[in-house]
Amino acid sequence: MRVALFTTCLAEALAPRALKATVLVLEHCGVTPEVPLTQTCCGQPMLSNGLPADAAALARRMCAAFAPYDAVVTPSGSCASVVREKYAALFDAGSAERAAADALAAKTFELVEFLETRLGVDPAKLAGRGGAPLTCHDACHLRGLHRHGCTAPFLSRAGCGEVRDLPDMAQCCGFGGMFSTQFPEVSTALGDEKLAHVASTGAGTLVASDTGCAAHLAGLAHRKGVALRVISPAEALAESLGLLERDA
Repeated sequence: MRVALFTTCLAEALAPRALKATVLVLEHCGVTPEVPLTQTCCGQPMLSNGLPADAAALARRMCAAFAPYDAVVTPSGSCASVVREKYAALFDAGSAERAAADALAAKTFELVEFLETRLGVDPAKLAGRGGAPLTCHDACHLRGLHRHGCTAPFLSRAGCGEVRDLPDMAQCCGFGGMFSTQFPEVSTALGDEKLAHVASTGAGTLVASDTGCAAHLAGLAHRKGVALRVISPAEALAESLGLLERDA
């Protein structure tokens, strides 16, 4: 199976460690991902700002970049959901572009989803060596992938340590892409509520299934002087498996 890594703009800029961890975990599970250099933004910012023509231009480029691959894997739940849920509507039914969008949607996966549903990885057999207590926040966009709430059970079964339930996990963290810049007061208030829920668990590590959520919450925690380590599911798995040293 030929697999491509969908890096995403935010992860390239803000979370290169998550991308490295994704590659290490995939390799550990017998998959060597490739990184198509012609990939670009998925178009989510354009869609959020009512610019479907601009988003369609990027979607065409993405479809071409990933056409040779059997599967496309990304650590970002929101970017995966854009490809899966939004691309087809950008093109006319019956067109070659629509067919290409449908084909890309069918083979695009968030990392944990890919491990569990495509590779059939039994997390218990990963035999992680544990670590400090952690709690998990799943991005809202995972609902569209029917994967909301799936990260914590997988990490727990994989031996990533004590995974503590996050109160009101279904609530948005406040990032919401362009929402965070258009409505900063609401975004910050939601983020503060999420951080309060995290603090109530007593866990010093938060696993966030999307780079945007992670950056938003890590930034808020830093500005509030809260000691909170925010990582991706890929990093949690790679650290537990001894593939990546735990950072500070």
